Amino acid sequence: MKNSSDIDHLITALPKEATCYGYCPVCDEVHYLTEGNSRKYALELIAELEQNKRIDFHAPDPEPIFSTDCLWGKRGGQMFGVLECVDADGDTVVLRAFSGQFNTRWQAEGWVSPAFDLDGYHRILPKIELSVHQMTDDIESCKQKADQCKLKFEEAMRFGGRAAQKDCRRQMREAFKTLELSKKNRRAYSQSMLPVFQDLYQLRNFKGDRHSILNVFYEDRGIPTGSGDCCAPKLLHAAAQKGLTPLGLTEFFFGKENKSSTKYHKEFYLSCKNKCQPILGYMLCGL
Repeated sequence: MKNSSDIDHLITALPKEATCYGYCPVCDEVHYLTEGNSRKYALELIAELEQNKRIDFHAPDPEPIFSTDCLWGKRGGQMFGVLECVDADGDTVVLRAFSGQFNTRWQAEGWVSPAFDLDGYHRILPKIELSVHQMTDDIESCKQKADQCKLKFEEAMRFGGRAAQKDCRRQMREAFKTLELSKKNRRAYSQSMLPVFQDLYQLRNFKGDRHSILNVFYEDRGIPTGSGDCCAPKLLHAAAQKGLTPLGLTEFFFGKENKSSTKYHKEFYLSCKNKCQPILGYMLCGL
């Protein structure tokens, strides 16, 4: 496996028209994809979004939750992507994706599914949410007790004797120590569950291989939350599952500019560096 400086050098040497790229730790090479003819299909998608003002325009009965009004609210807009492919017969197939969830929904008709095991996600999520909820209740209970001990201590400092003050101080310290321990336990549990969720991302490539994102993400800085949920990995995963060959990829932002003012309505962008590049090389391998 190459070191980071060698990888950066290879990426810098890529053609300027590359829109999707990354280093593959399996074959020790950098793979990339240009936009091909996908910009045309992206412009068509933009026009459909503007005309229909919803993303489920293939459905006979539109659902309010799929309205694009949410993209102009407080949370801002969203990334969308188009992947131009050919099937085994040489016919053009165009796949579409939105990044992450659209207004709390992972799936919508006419769009690719997430790159993780959605059934597995729904199986484990309730159990984890229940545990976190119970821990949160425990934290609230500990906080209430700590606040009560603090009030008793303050009262003892004003009106009580030295023995009462000492006893109240001890109780208050113990109560706040228990509160911090309960918070620490919840943090530790949440961190321990993160790899469980990440292992649901069994990413495919075009060699016919499938690996967990835990084995594919080659950087040792930790896997950022949301890795695998951007448009490019969702589109490539779907194409590999369907036996399609990608020819070009285009991603654009639709809606109110994001909070950091780095993405703007109807502007086109490359696949992101932090979440996507460390997995896209593997996903593009075999093309």
